[in-house]
Amino acid sequence: MPEICNLQLLPGPQTLTMSEGLFRIPLKSSIILPATQNRDILPAARRLQEAIGRILQLSLSLSVGIRSSVRPAASFCCNPLLPAQGYEITIAADGITITYSTPEGAYYAVATLQQILEQCGREVPCLFIRDQPDFAARGLMLDISRNKIPKLETLYKLIDLMSDLKFNQLQLYIEGSPFAYESFPQAWELETPVTGDEILLLDAYCRERYIELVPNQNSFGHMEHWLTRPEFNHLAEIPEGFMLPDHMYDHDLYPDGLFMQPGTFHTGNPEVLELLETMYDDLLPYFTSAQFNVGCDETYELGLGKSKALADSAGKGRLYLSFLLEIHKLVTARGKKMQFWGDIIIQHPELIPLLPKDIIAMEWGYSAEHPFEADTLKFREAQIPFYVCPGTSSWNSVTGRTDNMLANLRSAAVHGKENGAIGYLITDWGDFGHWQHLPVSYAGYVYGAALAWNVRNNLEADVAGYLNRSVFRDRSDKTGQLLLDLGNYYKMESGALRPNDSELSMLLRSRLDNMGIAQKLSPDQLDQLETYILGIENRLEELSPGCSDAGLVLQELANGIHFLKHAVQLARIKLQLAGEPDALNPAVIRRMIKDLDLLIHEYRGLWTRRNRPGGLEQSVSRLLRLRGEYEALLHSLPERPAAPSE
Repeated sequence: MPEICNLQLLPGPQTLTMSEGLFRIPLKSSIILPATQNRDILPAARRLQEAIGRILQLSLSLSVGIRSSVRPAASFCCNPLLPAQGYEITIAADGITITYSTPEGAYYAVATLQQILEQCGREVPCLFIRDQPDFAARGLMLDISRNKIPKLETLYKLIDLMSDLKFNQLQLYIEGSPFAYESFPQAWELETPVTGDEILLLDAYCRERYIELVPNQNSFGHMEHWLTRPEFNHLAEIPEGFMLPDHMYDHDLYPDGLFMQPGTFHTGNPEVLELLETMYDDLLPYFTSAQFNVGCDETYELGLGKSKALADSAGKGRLYLSFLLEIHKLVTARGKKMQFWGDIIIQHPELIPLLPKDIIAMEWGYSAEHPFEADTLKFREAQIPFYVCPGTSSWNSVTGRTDNMLANLRSAAVHGKENGAIGYLITDWGDFGHWQHLPVSYAGYVYGAALAWNVRNNLEADVAGYLNRSVFRDRSDKTGQLLLDLGNYYKMESGALRPNDSELSMLLRSRLDNMGIAQKLSPDQLDQLETYILGIENRLEELSPGCSDAGLVLQELANGIHFLKHAVQLARIKLQLAGEPDALNPAVIRRMIKDLDLLIHEYRGLWTRRNRPGGLEQSVSRLLRLRGEYEALLHSLPERPAAPSE
């Protein structure tokens, strides 16, 4: 048995008191349920029964009521005075007692007890735990709209991980057609969306684990997939598309400006609400949740097109609020409580008090410096319920941005708790191809879940340790730290860190003739990046994960590293094109084409292991464009005699 002082629990509980002595779980014993007709804690009891069987290879039966002929290994005891979702665990020399007030509390107690069994075996230390969450709602939002739609089995596995981490809410972000709207088959017939039948399965799977599957469909901005279709284009604020205002995009990445497809509804057209009603009536009946996230973020062109005169007279903020209230009517008429992203209304703080008091604002921001403290205070002062919504920092980086992720999740938790947030939602996006593999986000899930449960005791949570023990089952004890280190390559890029992406990732998606980002990286920085990345690649051989998808995880890590290695070489080529293009050797470009072909081949194969095929071609389209640019560059270069080493 490990030393008692080495017991590592995540999330760390509110109170943990160790005592002298051990309890050895008897071979012939039972799990005792209260003698009542209410079977609401049966899921918790079954979970404990399964954990003891899997971890200890003991087959314990369930027994209802206390009797002298039955020896208890663990007993459930209801105490209605405990807080909702709270629990107590007492391990004494004569057994384990789990005290709860709600079925969820009993279930979360078993999640903690499972970790104790995994680390201690049959001989568990005597202790007392009193625990309850800081945030009533602890959620994860997964972007299934930007190319990557997970297979059902991938989502089941993710829900199991969430259950272990005491999450109680899951949102699958929808824009476009990752859902099979029955009224609009033309919008998804060539794709592989999640169907209503699959939502029914997911909803039931979540409910068995006390996780609420909350529908999430954007309803105002980010409607490009719909508004670029001929039958809906007239519903756009600017049907022909528009150039994004200068202050809204990265000039290094888009030196000639950034053209945007129409993505925001024209709020003055009554057909917009009719479309939303139909979409809602297609989607919402498959969910048992009483909540609905309608999005409404980043309405870039609002007030710049058809509604410009109205925006000029009434104000853009008023225009936004007016349509938000119309959406609120649709949502409440369908018996749901409305969640919405708070980024637009926070720009007009004088309007926040005009929001309905039964609405939930979702305060999001993904940089370490995001002003969660100031923004959440505005909602608090207006008495508007709100969540804090940080992110995993995995998107637009390929392998994550670890230190930014940790700081962003921490800031949201600290200031969210301080200002009275009712929920904590970790967001995991997939911008520009969703190139990051799923394990890249695990560290953010783990740290965010720990903070959402208990801020004070989890600020220094051992994320790597939990990943090794409970996610990767790593015998080498090294996979977790490698994952965290891999996500910190971005710190070796140029001095001014980018707010929502990394420079290597942006290099891969920018055009070959765009030198802006590459010129921020000196040859010395590229050498340091390459040395760092190769050092991590060499450490892959030391890993020994034992999880069911261990081989896949190793391949995904290797592929992420391959992306970064290629980006470093691409930066060198761009620097040479900017300085001495005539000295560029065609053999170098041939090697890059061959390497990119291998990278794309690996990526395609890995994609299909966890995800549906729809969206894959769009995800690799930027890499294929880069390949075409390599070919064009190669044909423009004069041939040179091959050096002996070539």
